[in-house]
Amino acid sequence: MNTKIPILPLYLDCILYALVVFSFPLAIFLGLYYPNVILEQGMSHRIFYFHVPVAWVALYGPVLASLFSIFYLVSKNRLWDRLSFTANQIAFFFAIGVLFSGPIWAYSAWGVPWDRTDARLQSFFILVISLVSYFVFRYLILDPQKKSLLSSYISLLCAFSAILTWGAIRWIENPGNHPGSVLGKGGMDTDMRITFWISILAFHFLFLLLFLLIYRLEKILDIRDQIWQLRS
Repeated sequence: MNTKIPILPLYLDCILYALVVFSFPLAIFLGLYYPNVILEQGMSHRIFYFHVPVAWVALYGPVLASLFSIFYLVSKNRLWDRLSFTANQIAFFFAIGVLFSGPIWAYSAWGVPWDRTDARLQSFFILVISLVSYFVFRYLILDPQKKSLLSSYISLLCAFSAILTWGAIRWIENPGNHPGSVLGKGGMDTDMRITFWISILAFHFLFLLLFLLIYRLEKILDIRDQIWQLRS
């Protein structure tokens, strides 16, 4: 039985922890105090430096999980199932952050917390429902192989929802209040651009750290289950 838990050398762990400890408080401080605010939105504009990085992770997390799921469907190696489960857990955690920060920003900036005509908001809601269904079925099914198999197929559905959300503003005529693509505008002032990209890096470092910790936890729980099976 394989009982190796670490997936990175110790010095890489230390580097990753240091990056998170340094970059995350810096991103929060800059987002709150450094860039000038947009006059039309006032102080609510500062939510942008939290909302957009969190949304990015919430969108590419399911895509990463779907790649791991494909590897599982091909190889039937439970390593890939654990990695997929880890990525989806983090994606759901960040998706909750999007659902909380988005309505606050929207209500402060446009007077409505949720615009039902907005293509991206509706597609993101579908993504959240897909992730919820992923966890529901995963915890209801007891057989490990069936659980991994069904989880892999639902992961593909979650990835499709994430891609649809990413493309909603780019491919669909959007009559709602949601702003267009940040990268497509190219008009951010220097202070906004610096703060934005530092926030992006900080939340990506946080994603990597959470991925590392949650995967190790899943590995430990899997080893515990194997020990119980051997004892029984």
